[in-house]
Amino acid sequence: MELETDSLVTETTTVSYHLSELAIALDPDSPRHAMPQLVAGDRAILDIGCGIGQTLVACAQAPGRRLVGLDIDHDCLTYGRQHFGHIEFVHGTAEQLPFREGAFDLVVSRVALPYSDIGRSLHEIARVLGSDGRVWLSLHSFAKTWAEFKRSLGRRDYKDVLFRAYVATNGSLLHCLGRQFRFPRNRRCESFQTSWGMRRSLEKAGFTDIHIRRGEHFICTARKRGGAQ
Repeated sequence: MELETDSLVTETTTVSYHLSELAIALDPDSPRHAMPQLVAGDRAILDIGCGIGQTLVACAQAPGRRLVGLDIDHDCLTYGRQHFGHIEFVHGTAEQLPFREGAFDLVVSRVALPYSDIGRSLHEIARVLGSDGRVWLSLHSFAKTWAEFKRSLGRRDYKDVLFRAYVATNGSLLHCLGRQFRFPRNRRCESFQTSWGMRRSLEKAGFTDIHIRRGEHFICTARKRGGAQ
């Protein structure tokens, strides 16, 4: 798939990152390739933290679906609208999804939920999923947080060291208590996830049939329990 180079939006660092992710999403032989398995009933798909729409572009290889991408980055949304007209791009956050109840059959999110209030986001995902709707999540492990902490320490970037310590603390609270708090200085919410903590959070939000895969990617899949809101 070729992309136009004369974009009306200047390629920011963020857009460039998502373009590289698009190449991975379209290349099943890439070691970094990880995609949800689509089924015939997936008529409406929402991608939370969609970037320029790279995951949905790959999903569009199977036609006849409503594809909706949600992100907070206006540059990425504008780029997506200019290049991928078959995708609806919406500005918003995972904690407050601007969609009606039961609007989607599948919700996917590739490493976006770690930057949100996990519990609130999962309840919102359950709300916008139809009966027996599915969720596919790519998450952050403690190993990633630890590597970022050591990298900041090596650079003597003590402001970032403090923030990485917050992320580690928040992830530990999520694992032990199922709770998180926002960083006082900028009100950001970020954490790492664990298999046990995610299973508990998904069950609390009304999900069942939970499967977790660890390895090159940290992937959680689940199905909305019948009658859950």
